[in-house]
Amino acid sequence: MGKDFLRSRRINRNIALMIVLIISFNSTQTLVFVTSDTITLDFDENNAYNHISTQLDFGFRVPGTTAHNNCADWITEQIQIHAEEVVNHKFSIQIGSNPKYYCQNILGKINPEKKKIVILGAHWDSRNVAEKDSFNQSQPIPGANDGGSGVGVLIELARVLSLYKDNLDCQIWFLFIDAEDQGYSYGMYGLEFWDWSEGSRFFVDDIDDFYDSNSETIDSFILLDMVGGTDLQFIREANSDTRLHNRIFSEGQKLGYSSAFPENPTIMSIIDDHIAFKDAGIPVIDLIIDFVNGEWEYHHTHSDNLDNIDPESLKITGQTIESYIRNYYASSFPIWVYFATILGSGALAITVLFYFFKKRK
Repeated sequence: MGKDFLRSRRINRNIALMIVLIISFNSTQTLVFVTSDTITLDFDENNAYNHISTQLDFGFRVPGTTAHNNCADWITEQIQIHAEEVVNHKFSIQIGSNPKYYCQNILGKINPEKKKIVILGAHWDSRNVAEKDSFNQSQPIPGANDGGSGVGVLIELARVLSLYKDNLDCQIWFLFIDAEDQGYSYGMYGLEFWDWSEGSRFFVDDIDDFYDSNSETIDSFILLDMVGGTDLQFIREANSDTRLHNRIFSEGQKLGYSSAFPENPTIMSIIDDHIAFKDAGIPVIDLIIDFVNGEWEYHHTHSDNLDNIDPESLKITGQTIESYIRNYYASSFPIWVYFATILGSGALAITVLFYFFKKRK
């Protein structure tokens, strides 16, 4: 009888310990599951391609033209479908006695109540000259890749990320930047005496109008420029933040896109819309190709058209940015919740043991 009682005490003690382990294991496993980066990507390259086609249907999106105005209205309508707030940031450019041009940056926001901000940007104007072509150099280019591709990807990302906004711990800004592509190249201005990236400088000058710098922080600016051409391969842009570059390239490589995100990319310094944000102290990356010596040879020519757009490149870019945002900015428990859960499960385990042994006395 005494031996049976002791054996019973040992068995019950082991059962109690198993219960404690199960409680502790389940509490930590739940937290690990929430922070998992295994997701299904929803970016649709066909939607992005169609958005490029629509832009080209408007015509040449050069400031001061009807096509430019119509495209601005269309971008605003598209982003209003997905964003909770939309702002048209209007500005004008007049140099000397030249005409005044009316321009606008278009900003859409999701999760505007969050305190951390990630900006996704692309320019939407198209170049007014084809200085790199062998004919009709003074005529505008279609701008399917240079301008159109970034806009197409951005609108599709707005659709996708709006579906998952409740799972993100940040605001996402979708910024469509005007007046980027009219600077001086090969002896020609796009518009006389204009500089590159005019619109981004106007935006950064007024950026405090769009957020509360006392309570909100801008985490990064990610620029998409010429992301839809054939033979996509991104460079390491020299002005870009190293950590941001490494994270996004790593994300692309994990998705199997090592050709587009090579281990040892070409290094180039590019004057582009990210520079104004970098000068404001914001970590930036310019996702852009080598348009000087790279495989895609149609920069600032009339051949920058739909024939030289590859939907696979749109998919690579869009899925990589979608995966990066949804993994790095996933909502998760604050660290105090984690420790509170561990402590709570420990307290519960101790209570179980105390109650068990008290009952057995």
